[in-house]
Amino acid sequence: MTAEVEQHPDKRQPDADPPVGRGPFARIIRLLGRIELGDLTDNDRERILRSLFHEGHRFGRFARRFAALMTMSVLIAVMGLLADSTAVVIGAMLVAPLMSPVLGTAAALVLGLQRQVGRQLVVLLVGSAGAVGLAALTSLLFPGNMDPLPAEILARTSPNLLDLGIALAAGAAGAYAQIRRAAADALTGVAVAVALVPPLAVVGITLEIGSFELAAGAVLLFLANVAGIIMSAAFTFLVCGLVSDYRLRKGSGVIVGGLRWAALAVIVMILPLHITRARMLPASDPTEDVAHHVDSYIDEIGSGTEVVTVAVEREETELAVDVVLTESGLVPAAEGLADHLAGEMQESVAVTMKVVEVETDVARSDG
Repeated sequence: MTAEVEQHPDKRQPDADPPVGRGPFARIIRLLGRIELGDLTDNDRERILRSLFHEGHRFGRFARRFAALMTMSVLIAVMGLLADSTAVVIGAMLVAPLMSPVLGTAAALVLGLQRQVGRQLVVLLVGSAGAVGLAALTSLLFPGNMDPLPAEILARTSPNLLDLGIALAAGAAGAYAQIRRAAADALTGVAVAVALVPPLAVVGITLEIGSFELAAGAVLLFLANVAGIIMSAAFTFLVCGLVSDYRLRKGSGVIVGGLRWAALAVIVMILPLHITRARMLPASDPTEDVAHHVDSYIDEIGSGTEVVTVAVEREETELAVDVVLTESGLVPAAEGLADHLAGEMQESVAVTMKVVEVETDVARSDG
């Protein structure tokens, strides 16, 4: 029995005569295509595209494998996040299959295969939505109080430009690993460097507990990862010769348009990533800062009183500060301390002061 071979996308009739791209962006694309890092044969391109695109009877097997790996990855990620275990979360990254449709989208963009772009994005969307739903359900089944939230969850709710930079570098590495068989082992490192499933698991967990602002931060991290990977992977595929000379000579306008959309997605991500880190993170524990300011205030007034303990609780409208002092010197007024702390912390402060009487007991023994 002869194996059924899928037709190479470059040889398909509808795409046989791509529209000619014009303008400076099209010239840049043609220039990048000439800077090939080695020559790819048609067989190499066939191998790469078969590993990224799953059509016909092959899609059923791919879908079942994808669903199974996504389910296992999400379950591992949720339990690792709830247990605040970095090692378990890394395990979920290694199992996750979401890199395949993301890289597939990048390859379809540079080949000008609009239908294939749509198919890859549908797989990515369905997989992502299923991951969020499964994570929320799994989180619901595990009882317990998540206050404060585990650090592994909080770490994925405050994305910044550094995360986008990591995604750009990882996308290029992932595309290069697809092109070069000798570099295939690098895909494991790429999966760890830019996590796709853990942020989705965080979205499900935070939605289940009603923390919608934190869920928005995790969604932003996921979108930044996807946008960064697609853009850098697309350019890497182009430079590494995935696109045939024929398409490059014609300067396909579809390819140019696709890369413009990928670049626009990254640009759109920059502003929210720049401004949301401080807003997405819940307020940190101010106890250490408050204790420092209390000690400084006591030293300034030279009362001789010593601070025993400082306890801080953040309430809806103010900081509630409980201070315990010794009565070994002049006890400062609670009102003065409250004014001092409010000025230093730049928010309303309510001070409750307790004074402990100091008793001196002297004993002598001659044996």
